Amino acid sequence: MKESVRRYLADIGRRGGIRSRRTLTPEQAQAMVASREAKRAVREFEQSAIGTPTSDLPGVEIVRAGLRDLAGQQHSVDALLVSMAAPRLRRLGIRVPVGVPHPEDALFVLLEQQHGQAAHSRYNALVRRMVSFSRAAATMGRQHA
Repeated sequence: MKESVRRYLADIGRRGGIRSRRTLTPEQAQAMVASREAKRAVREFEQSAIGTPTSDLPGVEIVRAGLRDLAGQQHSVDALLVSMAAPRLRRLGIRVPVGVPHPEDALFVLLEQQHGQAAHSRYNALVRRMVSFSRAAATMGRQHA
């Protein structure tokens, strides 16, 4: 390629880059990074032995859906359960995105809206399911170590 053409294209590219540059606030930049990290956590989980579709661990479907919902910044029942269990899941080696503040309260409110007076028993059943998942995943991890 001729040198004059190369300089011309480089100049156009430089001007276009300067014009199209956007400025992000620190909050926007943090949100973008959090979203990218959340999506990466979902991919890593789905590629792990625990997160495969053939995994028969109790509650794996909750964790899978919860991680996806957290990546999409949705506050679903699954996302709130994963947020509640985040410390234990992280100890198991599962990357959990930053969740919802006070997920226990938010989960109970959401279940109360959906199930009325049965919210308390539903809450307890879901928490037991997450505990079952954590225990089974810990056992699975010890077997593969």
